Amino acid sequence: MKTITKISRQQNGERYNIFLDEVFFCGVTEDTLIRMNLKKGAKIDEEALKALEEEESKNRCFSYAIYLLGRQNYFEKVLVEKLKRKEYSEEDIQYTLEKLRYYNYLDDSRLTEAFVRDKKRFSKKGPRYIAEALRNKGVSQEQITKALEENYSTEEAYENCIGIAEKKLEYYKKKTDDLYQLKSKLYAFLAQRGFSSEVIKRTIEELTKDE
Repeated sequence: MKTITKISRQQNGERYNIFLDEVFFCGVTEDTLIRMNLKKGAKIDEEALKALEEEESKNRCFSYAIYLLGRQNYFEKVLVEKLKRKEYSEEDIQYTLEKLRYYNYLDDSRLTEAFVRDKKRFSKKGPRYIAEALRNKGVSQEQITKALEENYSTEEAYENCIGIAEKKLEYYKKKTDDLYQLKSKLYAFLAQRGFSSEVIKRTIEELTKDE
């Protein structure tokens, strides 16, 4: 059995230092301080100490997640990977995810739609490239399909495809005047950018019709 001999507020004002028998034990949130009835002079046994440590481990995990989300939005899978790198336990991470969902801090659907629009508008990537990138971020196929259908039409894909293909074709023409090679190189390039075969064929046909 140990005794809480001192409780002091940390400099940030949001956490408190707990001293047991004059020795620093851990920092806790104000919520934990109140809920566990921690006060100077209180006796605390080993079971309570273990519960306190587990509680604060969860709180630290949640606080770190909030810190990360305060800097930028994260897909759930990516956030989990960052928490694991900090060696938080599965229990702490699950607690954090549930709390974040409750407060609507996690929204893969909204992020997926924003990701599609961003890659379409600024990076000029094709739908297949975007879909693969989203799968790597842990987004479900259902969410990916929905976001692409609602935010990236076939005509928009064609416009992006032909826009980047025009510049690339001029570059390839400096390397060779063989039409077959030009088409092959252009097809491979556009496929890597994530455009469908239908859009690529339409693009190449349009750009090489006078060759």
